[in-house]
Amino acid sequence: MRKLLSLLTTCLTALVLATTAHAEEKSKLDEVLARGKVIVGVSSESPPFGFVDEKGELAGFDIDIARMIAKGLFGSDDPSKIEFVKQSSAARWENVNSGKVDFGIHVATVLPDRIARVAFTRGYIDSSIVVIVKKDSKFKTFADLNNDKLTTAILSTPVQAERAKQFFPKAKSVTLDSIGAQFTAVKTGRVDAAQLDEPVALWYADKNKDVRILEQRMTAVTNNAIYMKQGDFKWWLALDTYVSEMRGGSMFKDYSEAYAKWFGKAPLNTKYYAK
Repeated sequence: MRKLLSLLTTCLTALVLATTAHAEEKSKLDEVLARGKVIVGVSSESPPFGFVDEKGELAGFDIDIARMIAKGLFGSDDPSKIEFVKQSSAARWENVNSGKVDFGIHVATVLPDRIARVAFTRGYIDSSIVVIVKKDSKFKTFADLNNDKLTTAILSTPVQAERAKQFFPKAKSVTLDSIGAQFTAVKTGRVDAAQLDEPVALWYADKNKDVRILEQRMTAVTNNAIYMKQGDFKWWLALDTYVSEMRGGSMFKDYSEAYAKWFGKAPLNTKYYAK
């Protein structure tokens, strides 16, 4: 009997200690609210998602989405409630995992290998990967680019290198640190082609009539999503719920206005069936 009571006491003590330790673990959501501002990792060289405008200020669709989340968190448009950290594509996963930023919104496509590194919300915009070339070039298909005399621009991410090897393995490649640098390399003739997210490519092609997009796509339609460190369900749920409400709920009006501003058309409401 004494042994049984001792065992029960030990189990109860362990349960209390585990419960107390769990209660002491604060979510990033609690940390952000207590701090009074949210810190967000963004691109500053990926128009129309994130770039520095003529006033020297950060602008773009990703920036507007981040501001909507800050407004939801703090109930205010006060710019002091959000801090932006400009980052490269190569640094985006490390910045959330190290805690340098609370979440990232950086033209990030949800891909299988990335799911093992960070947590993603549902997609806040649909995308795919396409290829841009000079308008007066002879290229029509990916096969036309598979030539050892040609060069393509890729970002410093493994997935772009893998796509280049898959679709045009004979071509040389130049690794650049931003989407803006990729586009400039095509426009100036430094390279013959570059891989871009479709919304970015459409924006560039609309603003620069000397470039065009090949009709073939490198991927199926994909999701661009907000990402954060894994293991914090409360924080993930808050961010995912904001995205859900933007795409088809109480925040759709603001989302729709931002979408139309940057892409020139209204987005589809996920509740398209509702009148």
